[in-house]
Amino acid sequence: MGKKSKGKDKGKKQDLRKAASPAIAALPAAWGQSDRVPPSPSESAVERPRPTVGASELAARLAGLSTVLQRHLSRADAGPGLTRARLSALGLLVMGGPRTLGELAAAEHVRPPTMTRLVHAMEADGLVAREPNPADGRSVVIRATPHGEAQLEQGRGRQIAPLAGSISELGSAERLQLEDAADLLGRLLRSSAWEPAEPTE
Repeated sequence: MGKKSKGKDKGKKQDLRKAASPAIAALPAAWGQSDRVPPSPSESAVERPRPTVGASELAARLAGLSTVLQRHLSRADAGPGLTRARLSALGLLVMGGPRTLGELAAAEHVRPPTMTRLVHAMEADGLVAREPNPADGRSVVIRATPHGEAQLEQGRGRQIAPLAGSISELGSAERLQLEDAADLLGRLLRSSAWEPAEPTE
C-alpha cells in the first residue's frame, strides 16, 4: 500500500508540473529575477492613475492660472519707477545678458520704436546703459547697470511677497505638491518649442 501511495503521489506531482509549465513560461522574465511580487491591477491603478482631463483642458487651466498670477504680480508695488514693462526688460537683460535694441524688442514682443522709448527712459534713470556691440562695432547693445540689477531684485522681492506669504501658510504636504508641480511645469516649458508671437504696440 505504501509503495502504491507514493507512486500515485509522484504521478500527481508530475502531472501538476506539466500543467503549470505553459503558465510559468508565459510569465515575464523579470519576475523570475526578483523577489518582488508583481503588483495586482488594482495596485497599479493606484500607483499610476490615469489623467482625468484632456491635454487641451489642462493647458487652458494653466494658461488661466498664469494670467491670474501675472495680474496679481503686476498689481503688487514693485517700487518707484519700476513698471511692469521695465521689470520685464530688466529681467531679460540681467538673466540673458546684453542685447541689441532689436533683440530686446523682439523678445518683449513690441515694436522697435516702443522699446526705444522704454530704453531711453530707463537709461535716464540709470537702470540700463549702452555699450559697443562686440559682434558688430557699428551697433550698440543694451545692458543692465548694477543699479538696475539691484532695483530688479528689490522690485521682484516686493512683487512676490504677498504670494510668498500665502505659500508659507500651506501645510508641508501641500508645499511639497506645489514644489513638484513647479518643477514639472519648469521642465515642460524648457522642453517645449514656442512659436514667437507677432510684435504689437
